[in-house]
Amino acid sequence: MKSKKLCNVLTLVLMAAMVSSCEKMVPTDGAKSETLQNGNVIIHVSQFEQKPFESRSRGEASDYCTRLCFHIYDEGGTRVKYVNQKQEDAGFGSASFTLDEGRYVLVVVGHNASANPSFSANEKVSISGKNLGDTFWCCEELEVKSDGLEKSLELKRIVSLVRFIPTDENPATLDQMVIKYKGSRGTFNGLTGFGSTDVNQTVDMEVSPDDTQFEFYMIPSALENTLSAEISTYSHSATGSVIPLTQKTIDQIPVKRNCVTICRGNLFDGKSSERSVFITVSIDGEWDEDINLTF
Repeated sequence: MKSKKLCNVLTLVLMAAMVSSCEKMVPTDGAKSETLQNGNVIIHVSQFEQKPFESRSRGEASDYCTRLCFHIYDEGGTRVKYVNQKQEDAGFGSASFTLDEGRYVLVVVGHNASANPSFSANEKVSISGKNLGDTFWCCEELEVKSDGLEKSLELKRIVSLVRFIPTDENPATLDQMVIKYKGSRGTFNGLTGFGSTDVNQTVDMEVSPDDTQFEFYMIPSALENTLSAEISTYSHSATGSVIPLTQKTIDQIPVKRNCVTICRGNLFDGKSSERSVFITVSIDGEWDEDINLTF
């Protein structure tokens, strides 16, 4: 019964969003949480149960993200409250709202971008591709009664980290890498957490001949995704002219949210080679598995 009610609420959100598709809801940093004493709805971000991309264990919200965005919508799909928090704000990870009795949908995004994402009326959430880093999300139905509500949330990682580890030598003058692929980078569906665009993406990175790995974040559009990446490298002369160095295409790279895809092989030789895909169990079995790719 509860899942049916949630489905109805989400349907209403979608219908209202379609009607008001021209409305742009762009949050500012000005909205602050009501005091925990005054609000009748209190939200805590208590867990990040996903595999850390770096070597660290579970911790507080500030261990995983520098910004949190709480957005609450009524049954008609209208945003009625929102709070944007920065890591340095008092009470980071908890938010309080004063809401009338009724049913609502709450969308929470935890991220590390330099600016907050835009929340569009067609349920898209967009983080600038250049700013995309480790990103967490949840969407929950809230039922507010006369005695209020206090709720703890678990945010899930929605990004995949694609990492290239070359087994051949970097070009001596390497200073730029451009990776092109088709998919979703920083735009996702606020109700599902999956990428909602399938367009050409460009990742442009300043790099060095001493770098031992190259990586970027993206948001998969389904539980299991693949992408093809065209990797080009360049150097810049003293006069500023761009000198192409190498180019390589790697097909069928598996990506999965909350997973690191590690691609190892000759990255700069420009040759195609046979590759195998295999999965290894990560250090702690309760986390998702890494995906390893040899090309």
